[in-house]
Amino acid sequence: MPRLARVVLTGALVAALAGCTGGAERVVEYTDAEATLAVGETLVVDFGEVNASIGDGWALTTRPDASILSKGEEESESLARDGEVGAGALLTYRFEAVGPGTTTIGFTYSYRGTEGDPEGRTDDPTPEITVTVTE
Repeated sequence: MPRLARVVLTGALVAALAGCTGGAERVVEYTDAEATLAVGETLVVDFGEVNASIGDGWALTTRPDASILSKGEEESESLARDGEVGAGALLTYRFEAVGPGTTTIGFTYSYRGTEGDPEGRTDDPTPEITVTVTE
């Protein structure tokens, strides 16, 4: 193989591998009271299946200290198949650990526009998670 081709191939391989080396993820359930992770890791709060078409939802109500965790990103993965309408989705919130310390994140459940859980659909309609980030 010519030298230039090897250099280009090696550079492409290094770039591809660099994209695969993201920080580790720590997955917790929304009902967990606490979580510990290291700077550079991602906290993933799992809410399981929700269905927005029936008014089922979660919102971040207590934002973390920005010097410890990122502001949080909501992600949902549709469970719809073949153009199915009204299907649920798997809901998570993701937070990057940016600095050492302890902070709290809180959420609230709502159903059909009403905060809280009058119909008993969740284990805890206003969970809080204390998050400790280590060096």
